[in-house]
Amino acid sequence: MDELSQQMRTAVASSPPTRIDVDRLIADDRQRRRHRVWALAGAGAAVAVAAVAVAPALLAGPATQPGGLTLPPAAAGTADPSLCPIAEPSASGPPAPQQSYDTVRDRPTERPDAGVARLTGVLRPALAAVVPAGLTVEGTIPGCDQVQFTYEKSHWNYYAHARLVRDGQTDRLRVTLMPTAADEPLGCAAAPDRRACTSRRLPDGSTLATSVSTPGDGGLEQRWVLVERVDGTSVTVTTDNIDIVVEEPGGTPRPEFGPPPVLSVAQLTEIATTPGLTLYP
Repeated sequence: MDELSQQMRTAVASSPPTRIDVDRLIADDRQRRRHRVWALAGAGAAVAVAAVAVAPALLAGPATQPGGLTLPPAAAGTADPSLCPIAEPSASGPPAPQQSYDTVRDRPTERPDAGVARLTGVLRPALAAVVPAGLTVEGTIPGCDQVQFTYEKSHWNYYAHARLVRDGQTDRLRVTLMPTAADEPLGCAAAPDRRACTSRRLPDGSTLATSVSTPGDGGLEQRWVLVERVDGTSVTVTTDNIDIVVEEPGGTPRPEFGPPPVLSVAQLTEIATTPGLTLYP
């Protein structure tokens, strides 16, 4: 167990009971291969806050394809000047093994650097189309002000994080795309809280599931949308009202809960159903 995980467990030792599962949230924050992000099931709202607060900004390449070809770093092949170069961090140990799981369709063959550029070019205007006036959308990658996708090579997915800021309120937004696993739970079976979830079929045959979770009395509210596209892409969009405060360098992250998240489930759905947010362009 690492030091941060221990701090999180200590932080919730005296918290009132909730439905948040500590181990599940820590595992999700480390980019597990499934996209049931920030699942809620059994121990304290502060844990959820700290776990997702420290998610590292992973590099946007390189990646190893099934045939064994090693691709160059994304920054080296990115021609779009609006994209931020992402430096590969120094390895502190052996690389994480690449997950191998069956998918409903052959995995995409698009190069990760091209995928980062293409998907970022789709997400930025999609966000601009739904965010209300006065809301500032900030990227979370160090040195990069705008929202940008990152390719996580161990789990074959793309993700983007953003901070939504307005009048002192800060919400977090996460968008994840990954190949739909052959054994992936459908609809509300993948929801953080199945009791607060609805699911329906979209006109194009995709499955849409939405959930609003308010566990415990700590003030946390999470809104979650999953679109399982007929083309084999799973798109997850999540927002919550957690702001992480670190009062001094090296200090322990402390959660603060604001008003309910600014973006509605309908707005999250607009983002998730954006036609270009797919792994199979």
